[in-house]
Amino acid sequence: MNTRRVALVLAGVVAIAVLVWAMGLLIVAPEGHRGVAAGAALAGAWQLLVIAVLAVALPGHALLAHGVGMLARLAMVVAAGLVVVPAAGLPPGPTLLTMVTVLFATTLIEPLAFTGTGARNDKGR
Repeated sequence: MNTRRVALVLAGVVAIAVLVWAMGLLIVAPEGHRGVAAGAALAGAWQLLVIAVLAVALPGHALLAHGVGMLARLAMVVAAGLVVVPAAGLPPGPTLLTMVTVLFATTLIEPLAFTGTGARNDKGR
């Protein structure tokens, strides 16, 4: 595991979450701002946790780590939609859309944490 590479990816996750939050505030009506902030914060924190845990638990198993990460993101969206959003009284549309946007965008940089090469095939095929 390359600690520097994982740290850069984690910084990228934070940057993506902040960017999505800022853009969401510009697009969403004021009554949805709380949902945008909550969605960006929850998704960013969840993705930070998932990448950090998988980088430590599954070094050298990039495909397995990516698959487990996908399942973790799915579980987060389901839990948020069924439990967190209703319990906190958050607006579901802005909250879940922001959350899914952050999770999707950070999924695109996740291969860098586990392989360091992105989606490139090292065998040249």
